[in-house]
Amino acid sequence: MTNWWDGYPWRMIQTNLREIDMKDIDAIKFAEDLKEFGATVVLLNAAGIIASYDSDLPLHLRSEYLQGDSLDKIIDECHKRGIKVIARTDFSKIRTPVYEKHPEWAYRTKDGEIVNYNGNIHTCPNGGYQQDYMFQILEELFTRYPFDGLFCNMSGFLVVDYSGTYHGPCHCESCQRKFREQYGMELPKKDNPQDPVYKKYMIFKKDCENEHKERLYSLIKGINPQIAINGLDYIRTESNTEIGRAQWQYSASSNSRLISGPSRTRPSDNASVDFMGFRYRHTSVSPALMELRQWQNLANSGCLSLYILGRLDNHPDISSYGVTKKVFQFHKQHEEFFSNLVSDAKVVIVRNDMWQRGAEVRGWIRALTESHVPFDEIRLSELKTLDQITNKEFVILGDVKFLSDDHSKLFDEFVANGGTLIATGETGLYDEEFETRHDMALESLGVKRIKEKQDDLMSSVFRISQEEKGLFPRCKETPLIAPGASLITVEPDEKVETYLKLIPEHPFGPPELCYYGETVEEAGILVSKYHKGQGIYIPWKVGTFYYQEGYQNTLNIIQDILFSISGMEEIAPGLTPMVEINVCKTREDNKQVIQLVNNSGCFANSYFEPLAVHDIVLRLKVLKEVTNIETLRGGKIEYEYENGYLNLNLDVLKDYESIIIS
Repeated sequence: MTNWWDGYPWRMIQTNLREIDMKDIDAIKFAEDLKEFGATVVLLNAAGIIASYDSDLPLHLRSEYLQGDSLDKIIDECHKRGIKVIARTDFSKIRTPVYEKHPEWAYRTKDGEIVNYNGNIHTCPNGGYQQDYMFQILEELFTRYPFDGLFCNMSGFLVVDYSGTYHGPCHCESCQRKFREQYGMELPKKDNPQDPVYKKYMIFKKDCENEHKERLYSLIKGINPQIAINGLDYIRTESNTEIGRAQWQYSASSNSRLISGPSRTRPSDNASVDFMGFRYRHTSVSPALMELRQWQNLANSGCLSLYILGRLDNHPDISSYGVTKKVFQFHKQHEEFFSNLVSDAKVVIVRNDMWQRGAEVRGWIRALTESHVPFDEIRLSELKTLDQITNKEFVILGDVKFLSDDHSKLFDEFVANGGTLIATGETGLYDEEFETRHDMALESLGVKRIKEKQDDLMSSVFRISQEEKGLFPRCKETPLIAPGASLITVEPDEKVETYLKLIPEHPFGPPELCYYGETVEEAGILVSKYHKGQGIYIPWKVGTFYYQEGYQNTLNIIQDILFSISGMEEIAPGLTPMVEINVCKTREDNKQVIQLVNNSGCFANSYFEPLAVHDIVLRLKVLKEVTNIETLRGGKIEYEYENGYLNLNLDVLKDYESIIIS
């Protein structure tokens, strides 16, 4: 039986309803608003902290505002209009009356204190509420109402409150007992990755969360296999902002790439969050940012998704509605086409986690995007077999510190079969249990031994020698490369080619003393031939320095590594870095699809309508002569096929364009 979400034209609206929104909710109006917007899926508050229905469970507190239409009527009206309904639940907190009856359900700090936020007390995944009562609530909810899916908000170990205050590892009796039984140790008092006990605690948390997920999946699928579960059947994440937090321009592109994965087998629901942050939930971010996120979602094989507080009809700030509808309606017009795409990128970035991108990964995302290199992203935990990346030519490990023996062998095999591996920083210096390795994990990088790890460099730079300048054409006017604070000094194998030499620490003040002496033998780039492929090791965090500082000097060296040393082909050498390019293909008839997103509206931390980009020239390697080219947004194309390459000229890019090559 085919799952309803397979190939489904997913356009989500998450209506994060306040309790008072149920007081006068009109089911027909609610469903009609969704339909008019173009939504095919809605996320609807149902259970957890508060019940949005008449629960029979005494400790599942019923909302006092259930005077509007009932959940079953809302679901029914949505279903009549072809809209799937996903239940939003939140078991991360309980109200004070519930806590008073079961104080053992609460999260506890190292001092035994609870976290009480506006009468909502944090719970622990190992406590009785999430271990038992949560499952009673879910069973009641899904046997009573015909929801199409489940989303559990804020699952896992919640250690930060809505004000951003960090409270540390949970020390409830259940956690203490379970950790003691498993490891014979007391829980760590604080986060310290160097502490051996904390390393065990990180494994402990992961194991607890995985066990909890498996129980959840078993319960829900036992009720109805056609209930889509977040994390299993679809994956939800967010592109959001928060007051005081740095903006991330490529959030939606990166999230959609990561959660859809190279194979594009599951819906990737990357929610574009309407509000500025927790403090300003009723005020929208810039409309241009909301539109850009949706185009980025679309161009990276993600789903379209809007997240607002309240209902569509009573949300006070509607500035994001028009631009979001524009993209929703475009997707609706071509939904069958967009449901038939898979990635055709030859490059993949491997990441450690879902929600956090380290600065090194962000820097590589920036550099690849701004160099017009199409790429995928995949979580290390989801990379099980070599088959998942056999169609890739380049794998990038940006400071991926923790590698298991199995993953190390997988990447070495990828290189041995002819691939190129680019690794930076501390990649592979630790195993999956967070313990320091004695040797480099990856044979393909050609490192004989690790000599020293430094994190306090101030003035050290790498020099491109006169003999090397031909290999680094973009750096011909910038021969001194600033690496930032971190460097791993290594002893390479004898056959490894090394490039760049280190100018070690030297005075940077006063100006009269700002000169340096000779270089030392420490290399900035190591290239190792490994069977049919090559491993490239950059023993410093080039991506981090580019993400943090953003200088052309750093982008130059990254581009020379990509195009000169690695051998990637440039497809748009003259194009402004403000245009993102993605390459896909259709599953059924193998048409090539080039998608372009105009990021030129990003200016510092503000977003405006993008400026039109004219006369875009692309050069693509194709296997056979082209018979037809069309666009979906009205752009005009001139093209020429020559010696295995297709030269394209697009007259103008306004916000987004999709070029289909037959």
